[in-house]
Amino acid sequence: MTTTHDKRSKHTRDVTHDSRGVHLQEERPRSTNGPVTRWFGTNTDVDGELGRETKEGKAKLQRALDAARRLAAIVESSDDAIIGKDLSGVVTSWNPCAERVFGYKPEEMIGKSIRMIIPPEVFPDEDRIMSAVARGERTEHFETVRLKSNGERIEVSLTLSPVFDERGKIVGVASISRDISQQKKIEKALHTSERLATVGRLAATIAHEINNPLEAVTNLVFLAQGCMIHAEGKMFLEQAQQELARMALLTKQTLGFYRENKGVRPMTLAELIRPLVVVFSARAHNKQISIETDIRANPTLVGIPGEIRQLFANLLNNSIDAVSDRGRILIRVSAAHQYGEGNRPGVRLTVWDNGPGIAPEIRKKLFEPFFTTKRDAGTGLGLWVTLNILRKHDGNIRLRSSVVPGKSWTVFSIFLPVDSERIEAVA
Repeated sequence: MTTTHDKRSKHTRDVTHDSRGVHLQEERPRSTNGPVTRWFGTNTDVDGELGRETKEGKAKLQRALDAARRLAAIVESSDDAIIGKDLSGVVTSWNPCAERVFGYKPEEMIGKSIRMIIPPEVFPDEDRIMSAVARGERTEHFETVRLKSNGERIEVSLTLSPVFDERGKIVGVASISRDISQQKKIEKALHTSERLATVGRLAATIAHEINNPLEAVTNLVFLAQGCMIHAEGKMFLEQAQQELARMALLTKQTLGFYRENKGVRPMTLAELIRPLVVVFSARAHNKQISIETDIRANPTLVGIPGEIRQLFANLLNNSIDAVSDRGRILIRVSAAHQYGEGNRPGVRLTVWDNGPGIAPEIRKKLFEPFFTTKRDAGTGLGLWVTLNILRKHDGNIRLRSSVVPGKSWTVFSIFLPVDSERIEAVA
C-alpha cells in the first residue's frame, strides 16, 4: 500500500492494487489531532485492459513465429542453394540444397569465407557484387562458376539481396544459387546441332559443285594415259591421277559429313591403309616427312570400309599437319584384345608422330565438334567424326602425348573388334 498526505485537506490517500489488478484509492479525513474520522474510496478494474494487451501481444508473437517457421520450411525444402553471409563474405547459414549442390556440410561452411566455393579468377566479380549489395542494390540471375568440394566446376545463376535489421541497416546478404550446368549443356548441344546442320547443308552444296568437274578431269586423265607414248608423260599422268583420287576422297568427306550407309563387309586394315598412304605421300614428300608402315598382324574384321578409311585419313592428315619438316610418322597394325570388356579379340591401329605434342588442357577438348588447334586450316570435325565412327563399329580410341621439348610425340591408338556384328547403318 502507498500512503500520501494532502496538506490542504488534511486527508490521507492510500493507493493499492489487489491480486486481480483492481486499482484501489482511499481517502481518510483526519481530525486536527490526527485520528481518522471517516474514509471513502474508489475502485477501478484494469484487469480487462491488461488482459486485452496481453492477448494481442501473444497473437502477434504467434503470427511472427508461424511466419518464421514457414520461411524456415521454404528455405529447408528449396531446390535452390540458399546461403546467408555477412558483408565480409563469411557464411552464416547453409541450407540442405547448398549441401547437395556444393558437397559441403553446414558445419564445414558456416563461419568460413564464401570464397571456398569461388574460383580465384572470378574473385573480382564477387567483390563487385558484394559492393553493390552493400549499397542496397539487388543482383538477379548473374551467371558465373562455382567450385564443388571435389574440385568440380559448375555453372550457376546467382540472385543476391541485402538483408536489413530492424533499424533498416544492411547487415548481410541472402544468396540464391541455382545449378544451371545441365541447362548449359543442353543449350550447347542445341547450338552445336544448329551449326552442324548449317555446315551439313554447305558441305552438300560444295560436294555437288566440285564432284562434277572432278569426275570430268579424272576421266580426261584416264583417256590421256591411253594415248601417251612417252614413259615420263605416263608417270606425270599417273601422279595427277593419284592427286585427283586424293581430292575426290577429301571432297567426299567434306567437313567430315560424308557417310557410306551401305557396304558392311569383311575387310582388313592393311587393304585400306596402304592406298591411303600412297595418296598422302605427295603431301608428306613436300615436307620431307617419312611415313613408315608396320603391319604385324592383319586380322579380318567386319565394318564399313568407307568409314574406316575416313577414320584413318583423319588421323594421318592430323599427323602430317602437326609434324614439322623432316619429321616422322609411324603407322602400325597388330592383333589385340580389349581387356575389361570380355577380353574381346580385335585389331589395333596406332598412328605415332614426333610432332610438338598435345598439351594436357587441350586433350579433353579434342573430340568436341568445331574444336581445332589449327589456325589457318581445319574445321574441328575430324576427330569428332572419328569418334562417332568408332562408336558405331564398337571400337574405341586412346590418346597419349608428350610435350617435353626435344622429346615430344603423339600417338592415337584405335581398337576395333573382329566380331563387329552390331554395326548400325546410319541413314
